[in-house]
Amino acid sequence: MHFRHLCASLIGAGTIAFSSSAFAWGPYGHAIVADIAQERLTPQAQKAATALLALENHQTLDQVASWPDTIGHVPKKKGGLPETLKWHYVDIDVSHPAYEQTRDCPDGECVVEKLPEEIKVLADTHASSQERLVALKWVVHLMGDIHQPLHAAERNKDMGGNAIRLTYFGNNANGHMNLHSLWDEGVIDHEADLHVGPFYSIDASRAKKEADRLGALITPDETKYWVQDLDGGDVYSATVDWADESHSLARSVAYGALPANKGADIGKDYTALTWPIMELRLEQAGVRLAAVLNTALNGG
Repeated sequence: MHFRHLCASLIGAGTIAFSSSAFAWGPYGHAIVADIAQERLTPQAQKAATALLALENHQTLDQVASWPDTIGHVPKKKGGLPETLKWHYVDIDVSHPAYEQTRDCPDGECVVEKLPEEIKVLADTHASSQERLVALKWVVHLMGDIHQPLHAAERNKDMGGNAIRLTYFGNNANGHMNLHSLWDEGVIDHEADLHVGPFYSIDASRAKKEADRLGALITPDETKYWVQDLDGGDVYSATVDWADESHSLARSVAYGALPANKGADIGKDYTALTWPIMELRLEQAGVRLAAVLNTALNGG
């Protein structure tokens, strides 16, 4: 069985978090998810999305994909929304098998609860165009977040792996490399040669090229299988399922495949296991984002 299909099988069978101090997937990952989705929008959804994006002189989803990360790290007095940082993840301890709202998100301030809320605003044709634009930016971003395994897991209050310091192929990023950042950016940088520039700048054309590569790998059967949770129209249940997928992957791979030796250098073996899973999660996020947008923007 091809490894990407093995990963999908493990996720489907359930056998397999962004923390307040990190960026999910990094700007390249979020751009890739947005680009995969952009190519799968219906003409009507594309028209509606374009009209909303034009309010801020943007043309494509990738241009707004990392806005929630940026605005969350701007102080309140400067117009930022630091209170939204909790929206990007849900801390489900790996000792638990799946998401439980009363235990994991009692205040409703987590990605599982916020994503359906923003989808609802986006679909509301009675909401103002500005409200729908903000919702669009959140939906594009949070769909990426919820598919990053360490945005749906933690171990012993380690903030989704942020407290686990490590080196990757001998590099510790001046002491800043940790398990979470490895999943956000480190492996993508290494395997796809996508390096984030100053002030989290990216080369949009290179992100698009990687998105096109991944998009070409997605089969019609995979597309159908990945969006079946949405068939009944219950977005909330689908969101819980996606978080549980990420949590299972975090338990079995992100944490489970770590070397037993604390502080050991991570390299070839860990990357060989995790990179195909990251590719798969980026693909799934893009396909599901497109499905959500096609429904939410159907009314214009």
